[in-house]
Amino acid sequence: MSDTTRSLTADAELSFRGEVSERELAERVHALLRASARFYPLHAPIRVPLRVLAEHFASIESPGSPDEWLTRLKHALEVNDHVFALEVSGDEVIVATTRAGTPPPAPEALIDTAHQLPHRFMEPPPTVAVPVARPRRAEPELPPAEETAPTATEQVEKAAAVETLVEDIGQLSDEQLIEAVRAALAQLPGVVGFGDLWAPADIVPRLSRGDVRRVREYIAERGEPLTDTEILEDVFRISVTSLEALLHQLALDAHLATENEFEFVGVPGAHAWTIREVNPVPAPKRRPTDIGQDYRFLLEETTTLRPGSEAVVDHVLTFYEHFHGVLPYNAALAAVLPDRVFPGQTRAILQFEAQQTHETFFVELRYPTSNRGGFLFGFESFFASNLVAGALITIERKEDPRRFVIDYLPISRQERRLLALDEKQRRYIFRPTVYFCAVQDSMLLTEQRFPRFAGQQPLDERTRRSYERVLEVTFERIGENVGTPEAPRYMATLDDLVAAVNVERPLSAEKIREILTSPDFTQFEVDPEVEDLFYFTPHR
Repeated sequence: MSDTTRSLTADAELSFRGEVSERELAERVHALLRASARFYPLHAPIRVPLRVLAEHFASIESPGSPDEWLTRLKHALEVNDHVFALEVSGDEVIVATTRAGTPPPAPEALIDTAHQLPHRFMEPPPTVAVPVARPRRAEPELPPAEETAPTATEQVEKAAAVETLVEDIGQLSDEQLIEAVRAALAQLPGVVGFGDLWAPADIVPRLSRGDVRRVREYIAERGEPLTDTEILEDVFRISVTSLEALLHQLALDAHLATENEFEFVGVPGAHAWTIREVNPVPAPKRRPTDIGQDYRFLLEETTTLRPGSEAVVDHVLTFYEHFHGVLPYNAALAAVLPDRVFPGQTRAILQFEAQQTHETFFVELRYPTSNRGGFLFGFESFFASNLVAGALITIERKEDPRRFVIDYLPISRQERRLLALDEKQRRYIFRPTVYFCAVQDSMLLTEQRFPRFAGQQPLDERTRRSYERVLEVTFERIGENVGTPEAPRYMATLDDLVAAVNVERPLSAEKIREILTSPDFTQFEVDPEVEDLFYFTPHR
């Protein structure tokens, strides 16, 4: 039985003590900690400050201040001392547990003396060069929708075909060590692997052409991507709780990765496959490759991405996101979204549930590449029916790694004249709009706030590619002329610029501030006395 299966079984049998509210709170805390450490060994300690948990619950629920939640949590966890341990470190109270639902064992109990080789490791390890894979023809980094995407096998091997010289593995991060091990395993003869599953080839079952045909027909019949576990149970009648399930799962994933007609669209913990003619996500108004170019500025955040590190995130919709039905794969949203299964993976298909409108729909996640930013699309219908630009939304990760909940705060009826694009006339207009969602006023594009937008045409592609040109045009559209008609000088706040720039193309407040304060663009000036007030003087 796999470690994941044992963990699920343990969770099902785990019972909590105390009153109903205490049991429910303890169960939620354990689920939250388990989700944050889903790749930990079953009995590895999971430790989080009690204060952090209190602040988390206070931020997503009401009523209750962090101090009140601190008291409630402490009492509920003390009652369930068979699951949690409260440790004191200085002035901080630390909540400790394990994925198995037991207090963590003493540090000395975690030492595996049965497999230690002290004499061997007294000597420094030799310098080892990981073998380099045979040269391959370069594949496009992010193929357009009409091109054929490389198979999962080609993407994995392309990422692994990098020469690595390791002198001291102690200098590697966990992620680097994982990739080094994966690359080394990929070069071993007689070893089959996919993602984190590896096994000797002689014990891995083989799929026949008839098996592959049955899988293809079943995906086509269902009309949506299917996980490897769904395929095993429905097509091959193999229970995922059986002892041999992991070997069959590896066999299925490794074989489908070699088939050009199949594409991997899964995430860690939920490997999913589709075929070319089955794509449940409607194409966006703008080509995905162009949207990726629009989000190229997000590549600067690549080093700060921590996929799957949060359970819930909040976001404010911009005009660009609302119109195109997209969301950025930035540091904030990536924290709740899943990481790639292997380095070369370009996309994943997720399922979003809107509990307020009782609808479920598929969304495509495009991961960043070397020259295109990451983003999600597939929200166009949901955004147009329920939200406006400036709306506040919440995205929450569920237990199923592919499923997410999208929410908004409903309010009483509001009617405003809001900015819209007349797609036939290719001009911006202000249209009476009724909405029932909470909004952030600084991102709401009303006629009273930006009247000069009416009648303006969308920028051409050449202008849109230049950050500074988009800013210059935006200053002229919304800024107050504090100069003269002959020598204009436009003034605008950062809030107004962020809302208006994101009509034409996505750009974060941090990126806009960086451009406006850069010595390379002398046409922009910073007000020396008022924070986030800027000026633009057109060059003559």
